Amino acid sequence: MDHETGVVSSSASSDQAHPLRRVWLVYLCAALLFGALFALEWRLINDTVAAIARERGAALFSLIETTREWNAEHGGVYVPLDDKTQPNPYLRHPARDLETVDGRRLTMINPAFMTRQIADLAARVDGIQLHITSLDPIRPANQPDPWEAQALQRFEAGEAEVLALIDMAGGAAHRYMAPLFVREPCLSCHAEQGYALGDIRGGISVTMPADVLVARRDELLLRAAALYLVAFALTAGLMHGLLRLNARHVRVVRRINAEQEQLIATRTRELAEANRKLVSEVALHQRSERQLAASEARYRAIFESAAEGIMFTDAASRIVQVNTAFCEITGYSKAEVLGRSPAFLGSGRHDAAFFADMYAALAQQGLWQGEIWNRRKDGDLYVQWMSVTRIAGAEGVVGYVATMTDITSRKKAEERLRFRADHDALTGLPNRNLFDDRLRTATVKARRHGDRFALMLVDLDRFKSVNDRLGHLAGDALLVEVGQRLQACVRASDTVARLGGDEFAVVLEEVDGPDAVREVAARICADMARPFELAEGQAQIGASVGVVLGPDDAANATELMRRADAALYAVKKGTRGAFRFYEEM
Repeated sequence: MDHETGVVSSSASSDQAHPLRRVWLVYLCAALLFGALFALEWRLINDTVAAIARERGAALFSLIETTREWNAEHGGVYVPLDDKTQPNPYLRHPARDLETVDGRRLTMINPAFMTRQIADLAARVDGIQLHITSLDPIRPANQPDPWEAQALQRFEAGEAEVLALIDMAGGAAHRYMAPLFVREPCLSCHAEQGYALGDIRGGISVTMPADVLVARRDELLLRAAALYLVAFALTAGLMHGLLRLNARHVRVVRRINAEQEQLIATRTRELAEANRKLVSEVALHQRSERQLAASEARYRAIFESAAEGIMFTDAASRIVQVNTAFCEITGYSKAEVLGRSPAFLGSGRHDAAFFADMYAALAQQGLWQGEIWNRRKDGDLYVQWMSVTRIAGAEGVVGYVATMTDITSRKKAEERLRFRADHDALTGLPNRNLFDDRLRTATVKARRHGDRFALMLVDLDRFKSVNDRLGHLAGDALLVEVGQRLQACVRASDTVARLGGDEFAVVLEEVDGPDAVREVAARICADMARPFELAEGQAQIGASVGVVLGPDDAANATELMRRADAALYAVKKGTRGAFRFYEEM
């Protein structure tokens, strides 16, 4: 018995050692797997941040390079001298400084000088530092710093651009640099310095504050680390538990076999059946655990990666869970909203009846959806499309789940499209469709209330000569100012529209009588006769105005337009630059 006991004890110790090794192997494999996944995520996040910085730097460099080429193609540009702009002492050009016939002193701005001025403006406005430099600079201030010198040497070796993240006194910054090649317009200045077409003359470095990008990168890395750590703990812990459970069942079976060895002959079939059931139970349990873990992982992935904001509340309408999209839409973190009522997001634009209808729909149908205005953490109002669903349990309402999509941009786009459909693209005035609708409305309103209104058709005189003499751009600018002068002649409640070309129309609502209309018509003729000071030169036109008074029981909007057009035709046929009432014809 002692010998047998010794054998059993040794076997038991060996059996205990095997599960322990398996546990450590499980933890090691899980650590390697999630460590590799986190390393890939780390690299992806860093590559993404670098790509954003490179794109920003390349865009700024391209803009500067384009402005320099434009300057070079024009042989430099001249600007007036002032306290901030003095002659460039490093520019050798026979016509660097000029004086206009009226005595104004001008100095030439070459591409390099212009780049320095743009750099000063970018530093003041956006905190972006631009530095034009070269391994052989003309201007001492253009000497490269060590990083720029190394980048210039790399350009000479064939690299197209250089990007680096560095620490500066003001915080982290991305430095981007690309080479400047000698182009055809540049040869007028650089040929005498020994440069040929296509040579690298130097480069421009762009230093951009990177604190925001670095903070966002660190936030993403911290979030990824937490996510993979939790996943590692859950996976390893689950496998550990399964191994322990399996080991426990194995020990039970072995103990039963040892105790019942003398009954093997009679109980073999029963023990085999029991063993099969036990293995099946273990397999079923393992399968259930895997399905539960997979289901939870899918739920988490869908919940956190959804583009729509998702909010869960309990039966008392207290927030118990939100996803990342909800925080991005509202500006609040999860810690700031959990346990609170969604009412704190309210914009104040909806009355009590609106929310009463919402809760009534939830109580009767279990679902409500529609547009609702809310307020972000920074105070900005936004409109979102929200769907709320009631979650019912065996004992009644358990809570509510709401999904929300920010549609502010879409609403603004719809408003812009509606405005473009009803307004003239050049002047911003109502177009013919909107004007016809307002004329019909004015007619119906005047008949209902017994008011009077006036319809004026305004046609510009000598407009074609402006287009012919000064060009179509000047003609467009003149039409815009004509619209502004017409609006200044009437009240805010009146309508001024552009019907097309040089034809405008005016509706004066609730007029006292012909004398008041006559005063407005005379003011329009006088304002149109005043000179128009345009960028291309001075323009002198006039306006002919046809007037009809309404309403007339026998005339609709179409007939009123015909009468006003007849009065306008009579003016155009006569002296022009005047007005005439249809009733006086």
